[in-house]
Amino acid sequence: MNRRRTTENTERALRKMMCILLSCTVIALLLRGSVLKETVNARGDLGAQKSIHLASESDAIPLPLQSTMEAIHQHMIADAFALLPKRCTSSLKHLFVRYDNPERRGMAGASTIILDGNQPHDEFRALFIHEFGHVIDLGCLSGTSESAISVFKDGSMRFFENDPSVTFYEISWKDEFTQKTDARAEDFVSGYAQEDAFEDFAETFAYYILQQERFKERVRENEELRKKYRWMRRYLFNGTVPNIVEGLSTENDGIPWDITKLPYIWKPTLIAKKQGY
Repeated sequence: MNRRRTTENTERALRKMMCILLSCTVIALLLRGSVLKETVNARGDLGAQKSIHLASESDAIPLPLQSTMEAIHQHMIADAFALLPKRCTSSLKHLFVRYDNPERRGMAGASTIILDGNQPHDEFRALFIHEFGHVIDLGCLSGTSESAISVFKDGSMRFFENDPSVTFYEISWKDEFTQKTDARAEDFVSGYAQEDAFEDFAETFAYYILQQERFKERVRENEELRKKYRWMRRYLFNGTVPNIVEGLSTENDGIPWDITKLPYIWKPTLIAKKQGY
């Protein structure tokens, strides 16, 4: 999770670091179509790529993963796919898990996610869901050139006004970094969601999946949160709500700082039923 998104500088820095370990030809393939949020120190084993079905008993989308990804992380990600908007899962092209104690727990862009595999299992899963929110925002949803250009941008990338993400941003933001003058802390699902419009999107997405009951409690008292809840339900979940996770957040949590730190119960038997195991 990180708010810095200068796309050209990030891609150049990442290429320079990874070239030390991998051939530039491979790196070009990995980075094509991907916008990373943070410069990272790549591991040498990221070069050992192979297509792995995340769960052999499911129809999960095969992704190019480094061969050293632990089996538990492969299966956790496969389970998480059951909750993601199907029309956006193909936007994720590259997924890496690092075990070398990286500074950042997670980072993502239009088509790439990088996670810290040393995190507790529930937090790792929540991080994946949060970071996939960025993939949806930057890599799946889009507008068309027939529409005017909005005030929102990610580095040099501008968003068209008919981009669904823009209608979400406009609930609380004047531009990607400036909140509306009447915005309040209570209008955001977490403290981290207040960092910028992109983190607002990703945190709200994770809250919708992982803390559904608490989210519904809060929207009864806050019109801006109600708009964000309805946006997620309408644009990403076709009017449905997840029923595979039991969120354990309560009013005693107040406004949490980080959605990925909140407790929840994952229900694998319901996932198996949904996937037809």
